[in-house]
Amino acid sequence: MASTARSAFSHDGQYYACSGNDGKLRIWETASGRLKDEYTPNRHLSSPCSVIGWISACPQSAGNASPSPRKRRRRKSISEELDRKAVVAMGSMNGKIVLYDVAAASVGATLDGHSSTVTAIAWSPHTGLITAANDFHIVEWTLQENGIKCKWKSGKAKVTALAIVPNEKSLLSAERVIKWWNLTTKQLIRTFTGHANQVTFLHTVQVDDTTSYLLSSACADSHLSVWALDKNKNDKASMATLAMQDEATCISILVAEDLQVVVLVTTQSGQTQLFKYQPNGHTKPLKPSLNVAIAADVNQKKSVGQIPILAGHLTEDEKLLLAYGSYLNLTFEKVVPDFSDKLQCLVRSERLDAKKSKEKKEETISKVKPTSIEGDVEYLAPGNARGMGVSTQKRNRTSSGSQLLLKERLENLSLNADANSSGKLPTKGANRTQLLMQALNSKDKTILSTVLFTKNETVIRNTIAKLPVQAIAPLLKELTLMLQGKTYVSNIAAMWLQTLIMTHAAHLMSRPDIAEILSPILSFIDAKLTLLTAVQRLKGRVSLITGQISQANEEHNKDITEDSLLVYQDPDSSDEGADKDEVDLSSESDDNWEEMSDQDVQDEQDEEANRSIKSEDDDDNNDDDVDNYSIHS
Repeated sequence: MASTARSAFSHDGQYYACSGNDGKLRIWETASGRLKDEYTPNRHLSSPCSVIGWISACPQSAGNASPSPRKRRRRKSISEELDRKAVVAMGSMNGKIVLYDVAAASVGATLDGHSSTVTAIAWSPHTGLITAANDFHIVEWTLQENGIKCKWKSGKAKVTALAIVPNEKSLLSAERVIKWWNLTTKQLIRTFTGHANQVTFLHTVQVDDTTSYLLSSACADSHLSVWALDKNKNDKASMATLAMQDEATCISILVAEDLQVVVLVTTQSGQTQLFKYQPNGHTKPLKPSLNVAIAADVNQKKSVGQIPILAGHLTEDEKLLLAYGSYLNLTFEKVVPDFSDKLQCLVRSERLDAKKSKEKKEETISKVKPTSIEGDVEYLAPGNARGMGVSTQKRNRTSSGSQLLLKERLENLSLNADANSSGKLPTKGANRTQLLMQALNSKDKTILSTVLFTKNETVIRNTIAKLPVQAIAPLLKELTLMLQGKTYVSNIAAMWLQTLIMTHAAHLMSRPDIAEILSPILSFIDAKLTLLTAVQRLKGRVSLITGQISQANEEHNKDITEDSLLVYQDPDSSDEGADKDEVDLSSESDDNWEEMSDQDVQDEQDEEANRSIKSEDDDDNNDDDVDNYSIHS
């Protein structure tokens, strides 16, 4: 059985464990419904729990010396006794696995073998503990020595679910593709393909000594796929599917006496569906035999609201152990399935639930729990004030600085304070330096972006000047990641990097690993420089094309009457008749032009001849007048 969620029932259904967003582990007793343990691991905010699984062994703490030959027999008997104890295996985001012993209410051991977030846990009494993480590796652990038995690469994608095949030395790991591994040779036996998204649940069930099946579910899938675990077959599709209303959040499987496979599925809609599957080659989607829902009778009236079912577990007597409500008011109940109808609705009164919740809360607060100490960190359980004669209210007044909220602490370290008031507030550079060191230690991306995303050179220079040398290497790693981002982020990273190298050049030159630290930055810069020529060439071509397009648009939109030598304008339609008359007259004069011209020439010649004759007559008359004058004289 594998677990990929942060909540799970124990194998016998006696306990229910959950790790919320606050990073705390809470364990309930299902019989009484009371909160048994509450454990806060170290660095629970920076490296919270990512996956939870139940195992049936309590390994010895890491670092113990190997037992002497005289104590081997006694140690073996003790380990056999501890095998019957329930242990919660918590995988965290920093790659460590914490084994919490429920009976002792303490951490038995911490396993360290992954370099990134643990994504899946699987346990089998015959095989042991196997985990997978985001580092693309699968680790098989030896709990007697709290060390790594074997480690191999799972592939190019992260494993999201694990399952151990019962009574066989084989393992199933799932990404989008389900892989079947031989644990002895670490070779692939076969693969199962059919899911479009990442697989979230893998469960194996053994019907008899020779027959085993695999049930799988993936993100956004509204069905369960059933596969036959047969090494001789290589089916590309699942042999059967179980149709559901929504995506599965919890799965429990049990084999009945008649070799029927009983499957209890809790969906995201807050309901539970029960399937009875008989492996007989049936390939059509199988519908649930029973749907279970819980309703809340608000005021004992007609208004009814739904109470979500968070998880379900099948007991040995085929009853349904349901956990419903909320994690602040969690209720456990064993339900006998009623197959007389397809839907079994349970109505529960909220008044009774609120009363029970109040009694449980008062019982929890009144009980003083021991302090859980891990390393240099000390946590106080609820109800354990340890005030040494000082009341909690008085201690809050006297030590208000340690009780401030994180928001108020960040406001005290305001980055917008322009000046100091009588030296009480630190400078802007000191504020940023403190926040930067806090972000580098906790790897908080929000604080890092708040500090680093600035283009004020004065602020950057003051922050780098007050930065201790121990924080230079972590800052260089963060700047290297920022350089590989987008243009705005890489521009800011370049400004910080330039100031850091100029300010702490002496320290950087004295480090023996300076080449290893700066080699990613230098290789990234070289890669960018090789693209500079091609980018400039592309920019020139794009500029040329855009210039031609803009010039063509200007010519197209230019006024055609501008700078013209001759403008011709068509006359109006109203003057069309007059124009036609004028055109006719002009055309007639043009036709008679030659005749009129010849006639004018002839008239001119005749007129000139007449003038000549007249002139001669005048001369004769003048001569006659002279003669007459002579005679008269």
